[in-house]
Amino acid sequence: MASAFWTLEDGRCYSRKWSWMAHMLLLITDELQHIRGAKAFYEYLEPFVFRDEEGDEINGYGGFIRGEESIMFNFDLRSFAPQNRDFFWMAAQRALKRLIIAKDADNEGSIFILTILLDMHKRILKKEDPMLLNHLTVIEPEPEEKLGPGWG
Repeated sequence: MASAFWTLEDGRCYSRKWSWMAHMLLLITDELQHIRGAKAFYEYLEPFVFRDEEGDEINGYGGFIRGEESIMFNFDLRSFAPQNRDFFWMAAQRALKRLIIAKDADNEGSIFILTILLDMHKRILKKEDPMLLNHLTVIEPEPEEKLGPGWG
């Protein structure tokens, strides 16, 4: 059952089980650290990455507990600065490419979830109706908050 949600630039939602979303965020942040100019965005997103080996514990509803802090990784990408959104999509594409090149059967699930995410992004760029591929039954309204670096 889906328990973590990312709202994309046109208000459509991408959702999967929290563990898949956590894994995808790990793959994306791993790539962000290698993209020129994305260091500040990487440093912003990295604390949202689930680290079982460091004692992070599932909170049961789309996030995890680290020490005394409850961390949710439900994002509205529109709350990130435009350059950071570009970095996000570049990192997602690079993560997918890396998995495909590895040709490891264990990567099939990761390839599948990243492919769907990137397909949704392509549909946004083509200005497709957001309801044609949306994991919710509504289009989320534009957020008012601005998160992360780059909003100077």
